[in-house]
Amino acid sequence: MDKSIAIIGGSNLIYSTLVSELQEERFRTPFGPVTAYCNERIMLIQRHGIQNLPPHKINHKANLSAVKQRGIRRIVAINSVGSLKQSIPPGTFCLVTDFISFYNIPTVDENGRTHITPIMCDTLTGKIRSSSRRSFQDVIYWQTTGPRFETPAEIRLLSQFADVVGMTLGSEATIAAELGLDYASVCMVDNYANGIVKEPLDFASFDNMVKENQQKMDEFLKEMTACLC
Repeated sequence: MDKSIAIIGGSNLIYSTLVSELQEERFRTPFGPVTAYCNERIMLIQRHGIQNLPPHKINHKANLSAVKQRGIRRIVAINSVGSLKQSIPPGTFCLVTDFISFYNIPTVDENGRTHITPIMCDTLTGKIRSSSRRSFQDVIYWQTTGPRFETPAEIRLLSQFADVVGMTLGSEATIAAELGLDYASVCMVDNYANGIVKEPLDFASFDNMVKENQQKMDEFLKEMTACLC
């Protein structure tokens, strides 16, 4: 049974204690270079790249191609999200069951003829759930284009159909499906979306919450990799 896994995460993933156990490797893909951190079982990619690109400029094609190039089939994405529901507070761990992403849909098929059906891998999601004693909230993820936060009016619309909002998962999951890779996502709620609560949303408070949640995510990654790898 394949025990290798790729972990793709956001900007703060580089500060994970897991990185200290891995070696830096560089990959050349048809879509550009990728820097990753690897050992025999684990491949870790900071999706924003060493340049820390904003969400709408992330090179998902290169990131996912590097995973396939290394011969890894399973991907666990770590996504920072805003909650669309007061019942899903910051600090909640979520597992994505489905997603909505209507715009700027990427593809690795230059001819545009790949009519794949993007899905979240139920088998991998189930293994993630059983790898930890913590509880998870099942959610539907809505991807917006970024890089700005959404308006309160936009959030009122999104909240009718989804539970969390972010700027990366839909594009990543689509490319993974095109490349025949199993894809699952663990989301950390780092803020309430704009207008869900009275306190105004700003980048400074969002960034502070991301850093506060880093220790929780580190603990989870150790649990998960010990189980899945």
